[in-house]
Amino acid sequence: MRSSIRFVTVIAFTFLTNTLPAQASSTPARGYFISIDGLQPKLLESWIASPDANPDGFKSLWQKGAVYPATKAHVISITAASHAGTATCASPARHGITGNHFLLGGKRVSGFKVPFQAETMWEAARKQGKKVASFAYAGMDGTTPARTSDIGITYPDEARMGKPQIVSLAPGDNNTAESRIILDPATGKDLLLQFSNRAGRVVIRYRAGAEEEREVNAPLPGEKLSGRQVVNILAHDGERLRRIVIRPVSGKTASWLVSRASYNEAFPESYRKSLDDAGLVWPDVNIKGLDLGLDPSEVVAVQGLLDDFIGDVASRALKETNPDIVLFYQPLIDSTGHGFQNKLPDPSSLDHRDAITSAFRAAFKIVDNNVAKVLATSKHHDVVALMGDHGMTATRTNLNVAPLLPPGVEQDVEVYASDSMLYLYPKSGDQNPFLLRRAGESVRDALTKVSFQGQPVVELVADRANFKTGTWPYGDSIWAFRSADGIWFNNNAIEKETFLPAKVPGMHGHDPDSPSMRTAMIFRAPGLIPAIHRKETVSLVQAVPTFARLMKLRFPKDCEGTPVF
Repeated sequence: MRSSIRFVTVIAFTFLTNTLPAQASSTPARGYFISIDGLQPKLLESWIASPDANPDGFKSLWQKGAVYPATKAHVISITAASHAGTATCASPARHGITGNHFLLGGKRVSGFKVPFQAETMWEAARKQGKKVASFAYAGMDGTTPARTSDIGITYPDEARMGKPQIVSLAPGDNNTAESRIILDPATGKDLLLQFSNRAGRVVIRYRAGAEEEREVNAPLPGEKLSGRQVVNILAHDGERLRRIVIRPVSGKTASWLVSRASYNEAFPESYRKSLDDAGLVWPDVNIKGLDLGLDPSEVVAVQGLLDDFIGDVASRALKETNPDIVLFYQPLIDSTGHGFQNKLPDPSSLDHRDAITSAFRAAFKIVDNNVAKVLATSKHHDVVALMGDHGMTATRTNLNVAPLLPPGVEQDVEVYASDSMLYLYPKSGDQNPFLLRRAGESVRDALTKVSFQGQPVVELVADRANFKTGTWPYGDSIWAFRSADGIWFNNNAIEKETFLPAKVPGMHGHDPDSPSMRTAMIFRAPGLIPAIHRKETVSLVQAVPTFARLMKLRFPKDCEGTPVF
């Protein structure tokens, strides 16, 4: 009798999932494809159990969706390669992206910029008549048809934004300090900000172009302005609207972080103009290399300005433009992991009350609220897919391979370090195969002899000439090495030491089967039995096929994944 009950239950679930499209509303469903960068499933589960979790955000999906809490990452779980793998449901051998940066045709390229070699989910959807909107989704920058949606906003070019600054005032009235903000390095246009003490207040005077001089009160330590401790200055550079974010530096009575002059990189041009006209401008949150003395939660607050902006822009656009497919991205949890993972006391819990765990909780709260904001635009018959792109592990050391390389090897091959991956590329297309093999074997022998804290520093050695497990997934390289958990590759000939302090506290890109690289994937759709938490192992390569099936769309033509149900 028990066997019969189990059999009927399985049949019922199979029937429900196999007939989802037929049970949908007569109104065409909108699809939400939500990417939470660096989403760690154990921390997600801990956050959902917290009283601070938004009932309409992560918790709603956790309770109403089919949850896969141990989803495998892609073969190369570095951000650009991972997003490409998810978008195309294909391996790097097909989509062609092997890292955030790599060599292609002998030149260093960005994995966020080079053309995809495989069809993406949004390309396939647009060919089927669907209107696609992208809100900072990785790789969607409007530069090529494969990287373009009907409307979208993406990261602006940092080369066009100058540098962030710290401005400090001496105590007492009538003191002044100036900050000259480069609006556009290409044109030399700038904006002079003058900070001055005035009867207990700090006033910022500035002139935007030919406009009259303006002034605004600077935020003081502990002062909340519009829910955040920042003030925004908007100035036009003659071509586009720029945004400068000014925030007090904690622990100092008269010092401020002045951001770079950021701008909207959005498409089509009419959409960018509509954002400018509404005064909605991309905030620059780059604080790398600045000694601000901010505590971890304040770092999260600064970086969270971007996630909030993406959430605000998305919720506004969804009400006005009515797309069929929504691509929504949140980077904050990933940047928090990169900034503090090796200081997190328990990588499976957010229950501790130390400063680092509190920062992670603050990051989850910001992202959770933005997910809820976007989901508020959905209806009961819409389809939602939410997933991370990889997990995160504590960086233990930066492994500098330069002292380990055999003499003369870099005359034969280009040794290129890319986070957890080390690639060997031929110097030219007509090199002697014997010399290339000898160089690769010598690097292999050198690396496999090295250990850190009693463990090998390399977990994967791949030789293109003898690769027998499918199509070579590592681009133009002839050898590929993947580091062991927590080892970050560098190739710095100036440094003489092999093991250097970790420069980035958190990292990813390791074995997709490793528990630290696992992430979570959740689907919500009409007819799905709620709160189904699946124990079987699935992969991110299955995200798009499942989403496409629920939306009654064809898969991308190069897709190698299958639906999870």
